[in-house]
This record gives sequence, C-alpha cells and structure tokens, in this order.
Amino acid sequence: MTVPWRPGERGITYKEQEDLTLRPCCCLRCSESLVGLHRGRSSEQGDQDQLKELYSAGNLTVLATDPLLHQNPVQLDFHFRLTPQTSAHWHGLLCDHRLFLDIPYRALDQGSRESLTAILEYVEEKTNVDSVLVNFQNNRNDRGALLRAFSYMGFEVVRPDHPALPPWNNVIFMVYPLERDLGHLPSETP
Repeated sequence: MTVPWRPGERGITYKEQEDLTLRPCCCLRCSESLVGLHRGRSSEQGDQDQLKELYSAGNLTVLATDPLLHQNPVQLDFHFRLTPQTSAHWHGLLCDHRLFLDIPYRALDQGSRESLTAILEYVEEKTNVDSVLVNFQNNRNDRGALLRAFSYMGFEVVRPDHPALPPWNNVIFMVYPLERDLGHLPSETP
C-alpha cells in the first residue's frame, strides 16, 4: 500500500532536484557487491570518495563528505561492525533535512536490522533530519521481502510521484518520519 507522505510536507525545489540526480556512491572502504545495482560514477563523484570520519561510537562509524556544505547534498556512509571481520554498509545522501539511504545488496542478512537501528538512533540524536527514506531498485529479486521487513520496522511506501522524491528511475522509496520535539536541538549536525 502506498501512502501519501505527510500533509504539508513541502516538495523539492528545482535546485534540490538537480542535486539529487546523483545517487549516493559507494565509498572506497566498502567491499560489498554491487551486483544488480545501477550506479554511475562521474569524475565529480570521484571527489566524493574522499570521506572523512564524522562520528564513531560502539559499532557504528559515520563517514561524510565535507559536512560544512549544508546547501549541497552531503554523502553519509554508515559502517556498522557486526564481527571483527564483517560490517554492514549503508550509503546515504543528506539533503534538506532528509536522509536518503540505499538499501544494501544483502540487506536482509543477519545484522542489517541492528545496523539500521543504530543508524536511525544516530540520525535522531545527532542530526536535524526529519525523515529517513530508504530506496531500492524496483526489479530486485528480494523486493517483497524488503517491503515486508521495512514495513515491520515502521517504514511506509511513498507514492512514486510524490514531489519530495528525487527523479531516480525504477526505484521504490519507503519513508520513516522522525518525530521531533520542538525544544530538542541535536547535539551536533553533520
């Protein structure tokens, strides 16, 4: 079931839509397989591979491109250590109080729920993000399982024509709105 986002949720301006034509790209530290995912890399995106550690606590490490450029989208990569030898990697793009996360290729493997929970806690406590949107290619073999798993975690499918979505083709988006206390200010912003 697709749901409209929240009433009153503003759309994306032309400049923001233009910026969101770039998808999050994989960082050089990741070893995950990209089989089945369509990503283009331009020479401009090569600069985004220079990610710096922004936050590290427990099993979660957050890497980001230059966090001072709030007017432009900022790539955020989340690395969650599952064991000393393995990690879960989530690649995201922060733009205008929204975090767009690409669902990893092996998202339904053991540890992904724990890693996503850690990411949501980080986003809620340390950023001014209002909503987290996960996305995945419509033609993935595990599409049904992903829809069920993320619905169970509180995500809702967003209408494909919603004005706040970037113009990415053949992608399903699910949103997790963060309830913000008006008196609460994050302790740091990316």
